[in-house]
Amino acid sequence: MPRAVWVALTLVAVGTASPAGAQPLGPLEPLPPPEALGSTPIRSAHSAARPAPVLGAPVAVVGVAPEASLTPTGFVDAPVNPQPRRGAAFGAPVVAATFGTPAPDESAVAVPAALVDKALARTAYTTPTADTVNEFLTKRSDLKDKGKDEKLPAPKRSSWKFGDALEGVFGSRNGGWFRGDHMFDGFISPVSNPFLAEDPRSITELRPLFIYQKVPTDQRDFRGGHITFFGAQGRVAFTDRWSLVFHKFGGITVNPDGNSRFGDETGFAELWLGPKYTFYRGEENGALVAGGLQFQLPVGSSGAFQDTGSLSLVPYVTYGQNFLRDMRLGSFNSIITTGYSFATNSERSDYYWLSAHLDFDILNKHHFYPLAELNWFLTTTRGTTTTIGSEGRDLINFGGQAKHGLLTGALGGRVKLNEHAQFGGAFEIPFAGPKDLFRYRFTIDFILRY
Repeated sequence: MPRAVWVALTLVAVGTASPAGAQPLGPLEPLPPPEALGSTPIRSAHSAARPAPVLGAPVAVVGVAPEASLTPTGFVDAPVNPQPRRGAAFGAPVVAATFGTPAPDESAVAVPAALVDKALARTAYTTPTADTVNEFLTKRSDLKDKGKDEKLPAPKRSSWKFGDALEGVFGSRNGGWFRGDHMFDGFISPVSNPFLAEDPRSITELRPLFIYQKVPTDQRDFRGGHITFFGAQGRVAFTDRWSLVFHKFGGITVNPDGNSRFGDETGFAELWLGPKYTFYRGEENGALVAGGLQFQLPVGSSGAFQDTGSLSLVPYVTYGQNFLRDMRLGSFNSIITTGYSFATNSERSDYYWLSAHLDFDILNKHHFYPLAELNWFLTTTRGTTTTIGSEGRDLINFGGQAKHGLLTGALGGRVKLNEHAQFGGAFEIPFAGPKDLFRYRFTIDFILRY
C-alpha cells in the first residue's frame, strides 16, 4: 500500500479519537496493519484490568447518527507500555457534531461504550462489599443525627459509680441533696411529746416549737406555777433512709409559785440529738419503720435543772401505718414510738416511754388532720441529784426521788398550707397516775419542710 494511504488512515484515526482522549495518559501507539482492523478494537492482554470509569455511563452526543460511530477507533496499548491509554477521569468520549450542522431532530445520540473501550464500560454504580470510607461517613452521619434528636448519655464518673454503690446500702438521695422523703406525704408528724414521739420518715425540716405546761398547785416542791419551752427542732435527710435529728434545742423557763422554795429561772435547755434510720419503706402498703439513737446532753442552765448528770442514751423505734385509704371520707394514719432512756451514771433518772398518735386525713386531701395522742412515761430508776419527789418527763430530768408512771392524752390537729409549710397544736391532760408537774399542757409548732 502506498505511503500516502497509511498517512491518511493515521490522520483519520487521530481525528476520530481526539474527543475521547481529551486528557490522554500517554503518547499514541502505532496502529496495526489495516487488515487487522475489524469490528472490534484491538486490546492488549492486560487491558481488561483497567479500572471502571469514575463518572458513570457513556454520554449522549449531538448531531451524529449512530452508524457514524460503529467503526472502532479506540486506543490500543502497546506491549512496551502496559498503561491504559484512555483517560476516563472526565467521563465517556463524546462525538462532536459537525460545525453548523446540527442533528436533524436536535436529539442526543448515545455513543456505545464498546466503541471506546469495552472493558471500561459502566452501566450502574454498585456499592462495594467493603467500603471503609463509606462506612465511616455513614456512622458519622448517624451519630450526628442522633445528637440532634436526643441527648447522648453522659459518661458516668468514678464518683457517680461510688455514689450508686452507697445508694444501694444507705438509700437514694430523694432527687436532691438533703431533700426529704416525699413518698409518704399523706402522713403528719405527732404534735404532743415532740422531743420523743418521732416521725418515721427521713425528712428535712425546721420546726419552731412552743410548750406551755401548768404545774398543779398541790405539787409539794413547786406549789403551782408553770414551765415554758421555746425553741426549735431540726431534721436533715441525707438519703430516703438516713437522717440526723435535733430533737431539742432552745430555752426553758421555770416559774414556780411564790410559796415555793425555788425561784424563777430561765436558761438554755438540754441538747438532744441523734441519727435515725428508716429501715422499712412500704410504698405499696403505706407502712414505715425507723429506729434511732438519741443523745441527751445536759449542757443547759443549772438554775432551770438542765445540767443533771453527764449523759443519757435513748434508743427508740417508731412505726407508721396508713389504713382505710380507699374510704371516700378520708384515711387514717397512726404512729407509735417507744424507747428507753439509760443514764450513763446514777445522777439522772431512767425511764421508759410510749407514744401513740392517730390522725384522720379528711377526704384524703392532705390538708386538714384532726388528731388524738396518748403518752406514757414510767420512771424505772431514781436519780441521786435532788430530793424532789417528782420528775419532769420530757422537759426536765431532775434526778429526783420519783418512781412511778403517768399517762396523758392529747387532742388537736394539723393544717397543711402545702407540703412545705404546716402548723399544728394540741391540748394535753393527765389520764392516770400522779400528776407530778403536769396539770395540763399546750403545744404549738410550725413546720418548714424541704
